[in-house]
Amino acid sequence: MKNALLSVEDTVALIASRAILFVSGPERLLRSLPRGNWIGGTTSYFMTPDGGESREDRLFCTTFDDAVNARMAILPPDGLSGLTERRFAHGFTCIVTPAFSTTLQRYAVDGPTLPGLYNQPVFGWVAGVHLDRVGQDVPMVFDGATGMVSVDGLAALWVALPESAEVDLDIVNLFVPGEGDHITFPVGGFDVTDCLIGGAPTNLARYIVERGIDTTLPLVADYAGAMINVSFQTVDAENGRVRFYAPVVPGTIYRLARTVTDYGAAYAEAAREGSAADMLSCNCILNYRYAGLEGRPAGGFVGPVTFGEFAYILLNQTLSRLSVRHALAA
Repeated sequence: MKNALLSVEDTVALIASRAILFVSGPERLLRSLPRGNWIGGTTSYFMTPDGGESREDRLFCTTFDDAVNARMAILPPDGLSGLTERRFAHGFTCIVTPAFSTTLQRYAVDGPTLPGLYNQPVFGWVAGVHLDRVGQDVPMVFDGATGMVSVDGLAALWVALPESAEVDLDIVNLFVPGEGDHITFPVGGFDVTDCLIGGAPTNLARYIVERGIDTTLPLVADYAGAMINVSFQTVDAENGRVRFYAPVVPGTIYRLARTVTDYGAAYAEAAREGSAADMLSCNCILNYRYAGLEGRPAGGFVGPVTFGEFAYILLNQTLSRLSVRHALAA
């Protein structure tokens, strides 16, 4: 696996070599690429070895040089079962879907229940746009094999690996639950009004405003041993409504996260397990903004900065990472 922030010309040369690629970058550049073995999605932000950058003249390319085969497609919102049905016997799947799309909402809710989802790694991210143009530009995904472009589909790249290869997929979540009140929701979803806080019925939006809660910190819950974030999108106290970037799960206990004092040191500690530069990673745009990652490295992790991350399920304010390693010969 190789990562590089490349010009269009260099990306075209990689595609011409029949390389298998996962590409991210501005819409204009992605539209200029020829057909080939790649999928892609829009973003204007990247983590590089020198730190976070916003670029309109480069594409971030990951080459899967370990692959022995690949196929790609864009799945419609009602065709997500194809994600697990079309994979190879040994390998992994990369996905990207547009922010604010029906497909994203459908996958967030239905994806965790897809048959066999957890039998093979599923890594990916949510396509976005420059923050200055949210509401003007539209996030898009691309299927390089057919030239198809979609504003409401899930681009999938199924990769086959040799039997000697093993895939590691995990997340780096810098947040842990704080010491505040337990929060549970009788009804799940992206939009909520009422919840139970310390067992008492409460309107969440008004609770947040009245207490001056810092919504740059996500809610955190323990999902079968993994700390998973649900990040705040908007808080409307007047109408008593909160919108999240990922759905909350009914009956799950959430707490507001504890403040992270040094993002850079925390990422560096997480990268000690291996060479972060040899992994494909994606980091959330909320971390990029709230932690001031522009111009600051993240422990060597490189990749697109995105509007959400996938490690099987939809994640927020998290770094997802994928690596391929080969078993040593006996």
